[in-house]
Amino acid sequence: ESGDLSGGMQHNTEPNKNVKEIKVLMTLFGDAIEESELKKHLEENNGNVALVIEKLTSKLINLDNKESEEKEKSKEVEKESEKVKKEEENEKVGQIKSGINLQGYCNNEKCLASKGKLLVWINLEFTEISLTPDKIKFECPNCMEKTVTTIIKAMFYNSDHSIHAIGDLKKLESNNYQCTYTITSGLCYELKAKKIRQLATSIEDLRVRSENAMNSNEIASLIAELRKYDITVVKPPSLKGNDRLLEKIQADYKGDFNQVFDIGRFTILCDNPNKLQTAVMVIKKADQFKLIVSEDKDNFNKLSKTHHRAHNIKLYVPEHK
Repeated sequence: ESGDLSGGMQHNTEPNKNVKEIKVLMTLFGDAIEESELKKHLEENNGNVALVIEKLTSKLINLDNKESEEKEKSKEVEKESEKVKKEEENEKVGQIKSGINLQGYCNNEKCLASKGKLLVWINLEFTEISLTPDKIKFECPNCMEKTVTTIIKAMFYNSDHSIHAIGDLKKLESNNYQCTYTITSGLCYELKAKKIRQLATSIEDLRVRSENAMNSNEIASLIAELRKYDITVVKPPSLKGNDRLLEKIQADYKGDFNQVFDIGRFTILCDNPNKLQTAVMVIKKADQFKLIVSEDKDNFNKLSKTHHRAHNIKLYVPEHK
């Protein structure tokens, strides 16, 4: 089971018992939303703080996405208007994206990456390939020529993947958000990468897996570790409601329930950037709690402009797959 780090907490409907809930909302949203407005949202949702957190988080994410789109459009306009571009030296050439990424050397004598003996990254996205390191030609991201003929490393990023050296009985498989393997000259490899998906056979099966994962010793150990650093973790009393879940699956995923990752979820509250950084570091080392960070987007580096927050980091509990 994979689940998002998002969620809420139990509520009380009496006004004089909402102090704790308002404090939680102020910690999470106080930088962007006035206390009076937060109180209004809490009243409108009958004191259900979990629902308020979910609605406001969704609203702020949409605002962040809109700002990002506008920023990207602005960058494109700037690029089109530039007449002179400065060539900047970089230790790595190319971009690491979801799927299969290969690292190697370009042998084009006219290429700046080749002249500087810089390693280049080539992204193949989600695919299945056979790879013989010394008998291939990939397009260099710098000179755009098919002159990358030496591959020394393969990185699988945000994907469910496998790698197998032909002749070796052992196939390495993982859905960790980032795995890197050394490619040995002279060997032939089979590489596969596909998008992260749930493994349930039905919605009911998915709910059972999610509930078992959320109540597992692995998740409990991770939460206990986070709390050692005075980081607040809010775990909802139950899974997302079935009616709401079915509506979301149909609207967002066209009925494919194996694309849903926020049935079992919890929220990490960080009141300063240092705590956020600490929380992310703990989560990245989730393997020590027998958990796998099974991410499908670069949410470690995509932070909110208004809050100390990282969105939708998925944790996979192998015991309850």
